[in-house]
Amino acid sequence: MIECLNPLAPDDEELLRFAIDGEELSAEASRHLEQCINCQQHLASYKNIHYSLVSRLYRSQCPEGTKLSLYCADLLPADERLNIANHLLDCPLCATEAADTRIFLAQPDRDLLPSSSSSLDAVSTAVRRTFATLIKLQAQPVVRTDVVEEAWPRQYRSDSIDLSLHLSRASSGECVLLGIISDPTVSTEAFHGVAAELYPAEGGKDASRSEKPLLSERVDDVGIIVFNAVPGGDYVMIVHLPERELIIEGVNIQPG
Repeated sequence: MIECLNPLAPDDEELLRFAIDGEELSAEASRHLEQCINCQQHLASYKNIHYSLVSRLYRSQCPEGTKLSLYCADLLPADERLNIANHLLDCPLCATEAADTRIFLAQPDRDLLPSSSSSLDAVSTAVRRTFATLIKLQAQPVVRTDVVEEAWPRQYRSDSIDLSLHLSRASSGECVLLGIISDPTVSTEAFHGVAAELYPAEGGKDASRSEKPLLSERVDDVGIIVFNAVPGGDYVMIVHLPERELIIEGVNIQPG
């Protein structure tokens, strides 16, 4: 590319700041850029280089999306939280993603209930129900069955779908139940917007067909489900996948 010799042309440093950081050009430089093919080509080149570097390097040294979501929900050990916090100071992309995640998690009153036209009674006749199986993690010593049932986090599986449930307490003492759903055969985005509901288990397996859910949320774009302020008790969780209902039984939460 030919270097522009016009005295009003922005220099390389100005073009870089404009291309990468969105820093505004002076009025004279902006008018010149609108009319100068050479400067436009320089700007396009800088943008392409920036995009190429970001697409190759982003996440290579960054925490996984799931880790970042757990960090925003305060569900990571102290040492991992510190590492991610330090990373966010130097990575504007992850900092932006974390800010968006916190905004999502800070909206407990989202209107996420299904419309009356797609009620659970109507949907249940058209989809099949499958029950997730609790997986015994190898890293966890097992002595008695009730120890496994009380342990957190818990890993469930149904066909190729994995669901990890994590329990924590907010600073107010309220329980927060976080689920991470994944399937190696499809993209995580395939679960985006899927409804997940929590029902009291007192009525048995079929209680959810006639009762309203205690809590209802939707899966976010990285496969995270967050139930805030969950009271102590025994629950059945239902994830409304496109072609079936995934049932998770025995979600027992001890009162604080």
